[in-house]
Amino acid sequence: MGHRAKTEPESESVSGKLQPNSKLGLACLAKLKPIFSKHAQRAKDVTARASTVPTTTTIATEQKNPTRLPTHNVKLATLSTASNEWSVVVDDIAKFMYPSLNLEGHETDEARLHVSRLQWTAKKQTQNASEADAVAGHERLTDAERTRWVFDRKLQVAECMLRSPLMTIEPDGPPEPSPLERRHAIAPFPQYLVHDPDERENSGSTTAHYDIQRTGKTRRKLRALAKQTTEAGKTALYSDKHVLLSKWAKLQDSRNHKVPILLDGRVVLPKPSRKKLPPGTFVDSVTPRTLFFDECANEQIVPEPLLARISPDRALDLRHFGLGDTKAIALAKSLASLPSIYALNLADNRLTQAAVSVILQLLHGRKELRQLNLSENEIGKEGGVHMADFLFAASSLTDLDLSKTRLLDAIDALAIEIAIHPSLFIVNLSGNEIGEAGGILLGETLAATTCTIQDLDLSWNQICLEGATRIGRALESNTSIHTLNLSMNRFGDPGGHAIASALLHNTTLRTLDLSRNNLTGRAAVTLSYAVQHNTTLTRLGLLNNDLGGTGTKALLHAVASGIACDIGLSFRDSNDSDVFDAMLPSAQSPYSLDLKQSPYHYVIACELVTAAARARCELYDVWFSPDGGKTKVELEFDAARKALVSKGGGSVFDISPKQGLLHVAARFVPPTIGVSADVTTDGLTNVVKVIKDRISTREMCAMLEIATFDMFLSLAHLELIVTQLQSALDVVEILARSLHTVVDGCGILSFLLAHLSFQNMNRLLASHGVLVLQFNPDNPTGRYTLDLANRVHRKLALWFAMLNRAEASRSMRACPRLRGNTSQRGTFGNFRNEKFNGHALEATIAFGTLEFDYVSTTRPEDAQETVVVLDESAVYGMLQRIHAELSSDYVPSHKRLDMKRQVLLLQHALAGTFVKTTHVRMIMQYFPPTVDGLRLKVVLAAHRYIFDMENFDVVYEKLLPADRKQMFTALGYLNTLNPLNVDMDFDLGMTEWDNRVLVRTLVEMISNDPLDLIKLDDASIKLGLSIYSMFTSSSIPTTGRMGLRFISRPNKSHAELVALRQSTFHAFLFASRLRLAHPKVDDVVGAPVL
Repeated sequence: MGHRAKTEPESESVSGKLQPNSKLGLACLAKLKPIFSKHAQRAKDVTARASTVPTTTTIATEQKNPTRLPTHNVKLATLSTASNEWSVVVDDIAKFMYPSLNLEGHETDEARLHVSRLQWTAKKQTQNASEADAVAGHERLTDAERTRWVFDRKLQVAECMLRSPLMTIEPDGPPEPSPLERRHAIAPFPQYLVHDPDERENSGSTTAHYDIQRTGKTRRKLRALAKQTTEAGKTALYSDKHVLLSKWAKLQDSRNHKVPILLDGRVVLPKPSRKKLPPGTFVDSVTPRTLFFDECANEQIVPEPLLARISPDRALDLRHFGLGDTKAIALAKSLASLPSIYALNLADNRLTQAAVSVILQLLHGRKELRQLNLSENEIGKEGGVHMADFLFAASSLTDLDLSKTRLLDAIDALAIEIAIHPSLFIVNLSGNEIGEAGGILLGETLAATTCTIQDLDLSWNQICLEGATRIGRALESNTSIHTLNLSMNRFGDPGGHAIASALLHNTTLRTLDLSRNNLTGRAAVTLSYAVQHNTTLTRLGLLNNDLGGTGTKALLHAVASGIACDIGLSFRDSNDSDVFDAMLPSAQSPYSLDLKQSPYHYVIACELVTAAARARCELYDVWFSPDGGKTKVELEFDAARKALVSKGGGSVFDISPKQGLLHVAARFVPPTIGVSADVTTDGLTNVVKVIKDRISTREMCAMLEIATFDMFLSLAHLELIVTQLQSALDVVEILARSLHTVVDGCGILSFLLAHLSFQNMNRLLASHGVLVLQFNPDNPTGRYTLDLANRVHRKLALWFAMLNRAEASRSMRACPRLRGNTSQRGTFGNFRNEKFNGHALEATIAFGTLEFDYVSTTRPEDAQETVVVLDESAVYGMLQRIHAELSSDYVPSHKRLDMKRQVLLLQHALAGTFVKTTHVRMIMQYFPPTVDGLRLKVVLAAHRYIFDMENFDVVYEKLLPADRKQMFTALGYLNTLNPLNVDMDFDLGMTEWDNRVLVRTLVEMISNDPLDLIKLDDASIKLGLSIYSMFTSSSIPTTGRMGLRFISRPNKSHAELVALRQSTFHAFLFASRLRLAHPKVDDVVGAPVL
């Protein structure tokens, strides 16, 4: 294969100036056409503005120690012919070489010069070195090197195509060649291979303005490349490590494939060589990215797309890149030359003190830096010292994150700089194992008047004991902090009390997180009082603390009162019997309270006064001693002023500033029946939100039970709870834990029918027992068995205490003017047959079973009320409403639960409505006499609202003998008997006060009519009892049992019977009804009461 002769056009072009109209000229123009035709008009404008720029370019002949990619005199494109290879060289291509590296944002002005001229050169092609002379020959590259070199040229051409157009000399070019000429166009020789000076001088520049061939393949490539030239496209593409590593490999190949140079008369490729610069030496006009790439190459590490992640707001986010110390130090040198950077995030990059110290040193004095994040790097103690030095100079820094950097307690210098920094608002020191000593330092920092911190995160440390107390005391005077996170420090109640005390004085704190700090119910009581008196706190986190039932209840009650603070709670039940309960203050009476030293004791003193003002307790034995008991100042509670005063009506005792010992004893007083005054609609909505924030259904149910324990709500309040909670809990579970809160008993039936199907009611009975559905505050008469370990049952016990107090007060006002005392023990109370004798109902028994019968003694005639009695059709409608059906002799087992439910609903249906005894007899027909004592339960449910009680004998005559005996035991003889009809057998326990009154009344009857007879049974006769010895009150036995039968004289007229027994009317519950039924009989008032 010999060297072919040159064609005529080629000879002319090599020996002289390239002619535009020649074949070779047309080929050159065709080569430039797809590169510059896209922006031809723009090229004209650039040419006009750059007319003063020199148009000649000198080609470098040799590169000494090439350490960077060439940016000047770069070969842009080539065109090969049969005997020549033409290349075009551009004077400055730096800003177009690698657009994906986003150099424009950091180039100097010199790097933005426009390209002024294109220079075409020609190079002769030789088959091998032996066929050419020593000057024109060159070493043949290997196939792999040739492939990489060709790829580099294609990459440069493609990128330049999509950049701004290069400036040309001639704005107008020759006419477009034909497709045939474009395909056979030949390129000129490269100038550095043209040895004839005339040829090199005559090789001029040529302008091309031709359109790119719009083939499908070309369009796809152009669209793909166009996406990579926009700012967003470049960031999205080269933020991917895989793409960047591929780019880096190409760049490394480009470094190794330099432009061939003449060496000893031969054209050779320069071998790659890099001269490592001394540390601290910087090259002028080097962009930060180029500098970073050079530093990575010096350290033999692969760079990453770090500076490409700078956002438009000048923030550099490099978190979780795992850079390591070496790469971070290389990056630090680039950061130092960045013109401006407002935020730097280097979190989780495996940095140590060595890298951090260099970074902070190079960033020293950067006034524009606002945010710095070095979290999750092991900075250590020495890094903390460097950070303190950095803070001293970074006066504009506002956000500092040093979380999880193992600072430990060696934060002396850092704490001082944080305290005096003029603009530091956000500081994160979480997860640094800061202990008690560090907590003391941070307390001093917060107490400093120069402290500007608004958001401080100290979570996941070990701040405890004195450290937490110091922080709490500092919050009392701090006026800058808005958000404080102290979670996961486990400082316990002392820290909780100190922080709660600070909340009583702090007016700037908005968010406080105390989750997982080993707080108990005592701290919860203190915090509940604090949040009720702090008007600025909006969020309090107390998750995963062992607050117990009492502490959780105190916080939920504070939320229900309508405070602005949103409290995050989780419930864990525990033994908290030693925690003060503001709703039952007598449980731990008496109290000895140190007002100054213990915030908890101060809160107890305040809550005792509040409980006394709201009639939840009575205070007695109150005194204050300023010297620990040596001298005492007697105090008492003044209901008018709702405060403690000096005994004898003296001055008000101010609790807050006193330093000394306060002794207080409290006595239980049942609350007055009514809707809780301190519960608001917004507060209940917030309570529901706190409950719904929990994940476990079991925890939500327990929190609902705790929240409603001390609440007394209206049906509207209960409607709100059910509506907002039914998306998270079953309505059966909601009502099982909240139905006992309703005060309006007359509307309970309608509410139950609206929210529960009969099937769900059966579920409620099966899962939670009868009592949940049985109790009605307007119709409480019945038999009850309470499990005091169950919170709902304990709430029912409180209900009965309230009802008993209210009804006992009415009975006392009615006696002896209208009727006598019919209570079982002569106390005007309505409890009967209690199993815990000798204990008050509010006794602190936490477990066991309390059994009792309750009979309501409220009668409309006592208050002379006007009532409406239902007619027969209304009673039928009521029975249909509860789906009651006439009973039959046979009752299937699956029907029994339905009948139990119907009896319970009957108790709610009768609330607030009065019926007659004939209606009660009719209702009893709907229930079988021998199934589960259902008829007895009907009588008990109807007793409170029977209007004509003087005819009650027609009701209990329908009961079986066993049920009748249970009825008299549950209701009492004085609450059921008509003195005009007492002929029956009696089995009386003489320990009961009402039974002794009954015996005394029966004896009075036989004394009024000697022909009446009381016959004792054999057992009583054997005991030596005699009726004739009981005509005096003192002779009636007070122990044992007595069995007797009363027999009235036969053939006695009704008028005569009334006249003889009118003196005994007052002893019975419905004495007023008897007087109304027999108006011709004079009232006899003032009979003796035993």
